[in-house]
Amino acid sequence: MNFTIEKASSDDYTAILSVMEPWNMHHVPSAEMESLDLSCFFVARVAGHVAGAAGYKLLTKTEGKTTLLGIRPEFSGLGIGRALQDARLEAMFGAGIKRVITNADRPETILWYKKHYGYKEIGTLKKICDFSLSAVDHWITLDMDLDAFMLSRPARERYRKAYIELNDPHPLSPYHPLIINACLTGMIPTKFSNPHVPLHADQIIEDALRVFDAGARVVHLHARDENGVPTSDAKQYEKIISAIRKERPGMVCCVTTSGRNGQGFEQRAEVLYLTGHAKPDMASLTLGSLNFYTGPSVNSIEIIERLAMAMKEQNIKPEIEVFDAGMINLAKYLERNNIISGRKYFNLLFGNINTAPATIANLSLMVQSLPENSVWAGAGLGQFQLPINTAAIVAGGHVRVGIEDALYFDYGREVHATNENLVRRIARIAEEMQRPIATVKETREMMGLQECLP
Repeated sequence: MNFTIEKASSDDYTAILSVMEPWNMHHVPSAEMESLDLSCFFVARVAGHVAGAAGYKLLTKTEGKTTLLGIRPEFSGLGIGRALQDARLEAMFGAGIKRVITNADRPETILWYKKHYGYKEIGTLKKICDFSLSAVDHWITLDMDLDAFMLSRPARERYRKAYIELNDPHPLSPYHPLIINACLTGMIPTKFSNPHVPLHADQIIEDALRVFDAGARVVHLHARDENGVPTSDAKQYEKIISAIRKERPGMVCCVTTSGRNGQGFEQRAEVLYLTGHAKPDMASLTLGSLNFYTGPSVNSIEIIERLAMAMKEQNIKPEIEVFDAGMINLAKYLERNNIISGRKYFNLLFGNINTAPATIANLSLMVQSLPENSVWAGAGLGQFQLPINTAAIVAGGHVRVGIEDALYFDYGREVHATNENLVRRIARIAEEMQRPIATVKETREMMGLQECLP
C-alpha cells in the first residue's frame, strides 16, 4: 500500500484528532496538549485520506520536542510511523535543533524510539490529565542527540540494507526482472510425441519469434536436418540464428553442444565457430555425464574443458547446465583454473530419473552452492516443469521452459504443450507475483553479455 508524507494543512485538524482517538491522544486542547500548531505537523496520506500524523515543537534554538504521533491501527506495519518520525526529525534538524525530547508511556513505543532512533531514558514526568494509557500516571522522558543521529544515519542505513540482503532477503530481492529461457526443440521430441515441436529451421525460427513476443529473451537452440534428425551442422544453426537476429535483434541465442548421440568434440564444437550475425551469444555446457530414460549424455571432464575453452576463445558465454550438486563443484574447478570467469549463468535442472529430484530442498541446496557472481534459472523435466519454474520465480531466480523439457501443458498429460503457451503461462505467473519480465537490455546486463553481437 502506497502512502505519502506531507506537511499538514489547515483542513487536516479534525482528521489528525481522529487518527489520535484510538490511542486516547485526541483530548486537544487539554492540560496535556495545547491546540495543534499545524505548521509543525506532518500527515501520512493513503488514497487521499489521513492515515497518520506527527508533530513537533521548537523549545529553544537548539532543543526540540516531539508532540503527537499516531497511525490508524489498520495501517500499522507499513512503515508510516518511521516515515513520520523521520520527517519531523529532518524538519527540526533543518531548523538547527541538536537535541530532541520525547515523552511516551507505552512500553512498545519506548522500545521503538530506542531501537530505531537511539533515545535514552532521562527521567519521568507525572501526567496532568487522562491521556494515552489511562492506567499509567506518568510519562517516560526520552532524549536523543539529533546531531549524532543524522551524522550516523547513512552508515546505519547501509549496514541495515546489507545485512538484510545477506541474511534475510525478500524472495524477490533485489527485484531483478525475470529472464525466461525457452528451450524449443531438444534432441528427443518428435512430431509423434508432440505435434507442436518445431523441427525444421523455419519452424524453429517461427517459434523463436513467438516466444520472444510472449516474454522469452533467451532461446536455447537444437538444430535438426531436413529429416528432423538432430544435427550439429553449423550451416543449420547459421540459418536459424541469422533469421532470429534479423527479426528480433536483441534476443539471446544459445546453441547446444550436447553430449547425446555419441558425438565427438569436433562435431559438438562446430557451431562455436560461426561468425557475424550467425555467431551465438551462448552455448550449453553440461558439467557431467548422466542418464536419461532415452539414453545417456556423455560428458567427460576432458570434453567439458575443451568445450569451455573453445567458448572462452570465441567469446561465447557458457550456459552451464547442472543436474546435480556435484556438477557445481566442477564449475568451481573450471573457474579457479580460469577456464570460465566473470558472470556465470546456470541452468539448474531437476526431475530426471538419474539426477537431482525436483524438490525445494534440492533447489535450495544447489542455489546456495553456486559460486559468486552467478545468475541461475530453474528447470523441471516433464511434470516438474511448472512447480520448479514457479519456485524459481519466488526464490528470485530465472526460468527455463519449453517443449524440450515438457511435452504436455497439463499434469494429466492430455494437452500437448506449445512453446508459446508455456512461455505465456510463466509470464502470467510472474505478473501475478509482481515480478516484471526482463527487457533485452536488462537480460544482457544481468547475464553479463555485451549489448548485441555484430
